[in-house]
Amino acid sequence: MSHVGMKLNPGCDRHMSAEGLGRAALAADYESNQKLRTDELEAISKAVQIVSQKLSLLEVNFQSLLQLRKATSLTLLRSAKNDDVLKAKLLGFLQGEAQRLKSAALTNLLEPVATAALGKVRETIEGVIQRLEEQDNQDTEKQTWCASELKSNEKNRRSKTVMVDELNADIDRLNTSIISLGEDIGSMQKDLSDSAEAMANATEIRQQEKSMNAATIEEAQKAQAAVLEAINALKEFYESSGLALVQRSKEPAMTGAYGGMTSETGGVVSLLETISADFARLEADTKSEEQSAAEEFDKLSSDYKINKAEKETDLKHLQSTKVEKTSQLATKGSELQSGEQELAAALQYYEELKPPCVKGGEAWKEREEQRQEELESLKKAMDIMSAASA
Repeated sequence: MSHVGMKLNPGCDRHMSAEGLGRAALAADYESNQKLRTDELEAISKAVQIVSQKLSLLEVNFQSLLQLRKATSLTLLRSAKNDDVLKAKLLGFLQGEAQRLKSAALTNLLEPVATAALGKVRETIEGVIQRLEEQDNQDTEKQTWCASELKSNEKNRRSKTVMVDELNADIDRLNTSIISLGEDIGSMQKDLSDSAEAMANATEIRQQEKSMNAATIEEAQKAQAAVLEAINALKEFYESSGLALVQRSKEPAMTGAYGGMTSETGGVVSLLETISADFARLEADTKSEEQSAAEEFDKLSSDYKINKAEKETDLKHLQSTKVEKTSQLATKGSELQSGEQELAAALQYYEELKPPCVKGGEAWKEREEQRQEELESLKKAMDIMSAASA
């Protein structure tokens, strides 16, 4: 339809003009309300940040506070409210776990969770989880090392203690043996000295006896020769003087005539012959005694030499054994000194292992339990975040 040449109705024109003015007013009100709402959100966000920074995070009920972000539309406002609700829920959970476990690691997370963006919060929690797991691995390695070192040290201490005890026992036995050998050597040397002295005295007595027997035999022989010479002289006298015939006659001698020493004469010769026989018997007895004494001395001397040789052999063996035992004692003493030093070193190392491995082992169990509960709490916090974003 062509509008050319048509005339406008004045009433209609006034109606259209009023409708346009109403729409313009609504648009202006909407813009004004949007700006006011945005300014309000900014003010609330600033207020929340001030409260979070100034007050103790452990004493604030984060579930009643929502950190709102600046938004330029109703959609952004709704998203900011959801994030703040999630952070408040997360903060409430972490605060409760930190108080329950008395955990410094969880307590230190509260401020970053309250002030950082959700993406940064996730990274922060993951970093803490990684750090706790690394600490757990380090403690596990340390405990493994401690267990190995303690076992090795215990075995070393036990073996060194046994070695030192055995060496002390060996040294005691060697000392006792050396003392006994010394006594035996002294006794043997005294026996040899006493035997030598007794043999020297016997030899001296034998020499004196031999000299006396030789002198007795010589005197007896000389006496026999002298008596024989006297008998021969008397016999020669009697033969030359004729008195021997008178002495042999059975007739009585003539009165007044000298007949010699009749019975007396025969008695003198007989006496001299008896004396000669006595000296001969003395010579024979002395020779017999000398032979017996010589044989007895030879046996005594032979026995002495045999006994001396045996005792000297035994003495050398005792002395050699004592030297050997003394050498062994010196070696054992050196080994004992080294063993005691090694045992002392093992005991010292055990004392060094006590703080980190013995006492530290008990503390490690407590730390391990604490760390596992902290890790469990952090993983639950990650679950909270994951559930909210699903």
